[in-house]
Amino acid sequence: MDKQQIAEIIRRRLNLEDEDWSVIEKNPKFQRLFQNAIEASRYRLVAEVIDSVGCHSGHVVGQKLIFDNSGNLLTKENPDRVCAFLMPNMTVLINAFFENLMNGRDPNEVMFNTTGCFDTGPHCGGWGHVKVRMTAELKS
Repeated sequence: MDKQQIAEIIRRRLNLEDEDWSVIEKNPKFQRLFQNAIEASRYRLVAEVIDSVGCHSGHVVGQKLIFDNSGNLLTKENPDRVCAFLMPNMTVLINAFFENLMNGRDPNEVMFNTTGCFDTGPHCGGWGHVKVRMTAELKS
C-alpha cells in the first residue's frame, strides 16, 4: 500500500466533500501523515492498569485497555466496563503517541506515559483511584 492509497482510505472514512478534502490533501502536515500512516498501522496502544484502589468500574492491576494507533477503543479486546473518568486523561496520552506515529518517530518516546483517573480517592471525597501506563506495541 502506498501514500495515495492510504490517503484515499482516509478520505472515504472521513466522508468529506471535495472542497473540504482538497484543503487536507494540500496541507504538508497531512502529506507527512499519509506517508507515515502505513508504518503506524503496525502498532496498537495499550494502557495497562498499574495501580487500582477502590475502582467502581472494577479495573484491576494487570488489566489492559487496547486502542488502535488512531486512538479508537477496540471494544472487542477490552473489558466489558471501561470507566469514563479514566478516558479523558488517557486521551492526552493517546494524542502524544499518535503525534509520534504520524511524524514517523518512535511512539514509545513519550516521556510521561503514566496517568490516572479523575477520582481522587476516599481521603479527598472520592471512591478510589486507578493509574495506567501506556505503551505502543507492535501488533502480533
